[in-house]
Amino acid sequence: MNGKIVIFWIGTLAATFGVFAALYPYAAVPQEVLTTAHAPQPMDRIPDINLGDPYGTVSVADLVGYYIEHPPVAKDAASSAGSDSGRHFGGC
Repeated sequence: MNGKIVIFWIGTLAATFGVFAALYPYAAVPQEVLTTAHAPQPMDRIPDINLGDPYGTVSVADLVGYYIEHPPVAKDAASSAGSDSGRHFGGC
């Protein structure tokens, strides 16, 4: 009985790795795309982002400008100011 189990597991592993080898070319990223992904891109080349119903489509330059004008508040500064930003309603 142990021989049948060993043959089953070897066959299962061989079939699994065979499927992996057959599907790898479809899952691999081409070298050109990988090189482009690792290089910084200028803001002009990034397409506009749709932020949903109330905001619509916004350019990356506008988002970066808003972030620079309104930086995030540090958690310690918010809690020392007495605000309730540390309280969470729902979620994790």
